[in-house]
Amino acid sequence: MSDKVITVDELLKLLKGRKYKYSQVHHTYQPDHADFDGKNHLSLQQGMRNYHMNDRGWYDIGQHVTLMPDGLFVTGRDFEDDKIDFDDTPAGIAGYNTGAFMVEMLGNFDKGKDRLTGKQLDSMVKLQHYLVSECGAKVMFHREHAPKTCPGTGIDKDEFMKLVNNYGKDDKKDEPKKSYPYPGKLIREGARGSNAALVQNKVGAKSDGIFGPKTKIKVKEWQTVHGLVPDGIVGPKTWKKMF
Repeated sequence: MSDKVITVDELLKLLKGRKYKYSQVHHTYQPDHADFDGKNHLSLQQGMRNYHMNDRGWYDIGQHVTLMPDGLFVTGRDFEDDKIDFDDTPAGIAGYNTGAFMVEMLGNFDKGKDRLTGKQLDSMVKLQHYLVSECGAKVMFHREHAPKTCPGTGIDKDEFMKLVNNYGKDDKKDEPKKSYPYPGKLIREGARGSNAALVQNKVGAKSDGIFGPKTKIKVKEWQTVHGLVPDGIVGPKTWKKMF
């Protein structure tokens, strides 16, 4: 498969009908977000391929796709059905490559470095939701089976899986959508009452009408998935997106 820059929806079409045992999640560490200029998708991918082939001695790049900071993917190692089977297997986690699909996220997601947010996070969560729900895969972080921090100490797997498992639930067509006018003031930690409860219901927090630290965390997660600044404060933009 020649390298192509594709959207997450185009990738899901390529994966339609395929089954996997594992979905491997990795980060590049190097290169990172600072190396991405919005136009060098293919050159960054080729640089990784050169390293994997020339320095590691692999026959091709290790990953099936690389997820760039703008939410677009670059195809890598072949995963389409053809007469050759060995090239479908990634080089990612020893003992867990057979039957696996491998995603490499461009960035260094150790704490204090790059952050997995916005379009990159949304594409990743949408892909992983599809791999789990449609392809039968189990999500596997590299660090679970190797002495590494990959895909980064800044990514908590439990929280990541909540986003994956809940993806799309806000968009159920069979549920009537209710609209609420913006209350005219920020809803933040310390707020109490019906508006705080509305926010809690929306983000999956305990609905007691008390906006505490746990609600703030849930709001940040919700904002991140929906491409908003994750400040944990429900202002006009967040409220409009929610309601």
